[in-house]
Amino acid sequence: MHNKVIFQVVSLKEPCSACLITAGLLKEMLEKLKSKYCHMEVIYTTLEHIREASAVEGLEVEKLPALIVNGEQITAGGLPALGQLTALLEAE
Repeated sequence: MHNKVIFQVVSLKEPCSACLITAGLLKEMLEKLKSKYCHMEVIYTTLEHIREASAVEGLEVEKLPALIVNGEQITAGGLPALGQLTALLEAE
């Protein structure tokens, strides 16, 4: 039995075009993983302004979109390696 792994994607309500593309790719990647790993939960957090970033637990680098896994920031403005996410899921 695996422990639940919580993935939180933090993004801005009105991102730049590069951030919008990155967030879309990240969402697609996580949805594919979610279909394979039933112990995975994905939460999407949308900020009105970057000033709200300090209220997000686990967000240390305020570069968005960011991925936080079980309270630890994994990415800041980029895409994680699929193998990295798979390893996190299989370790739990």
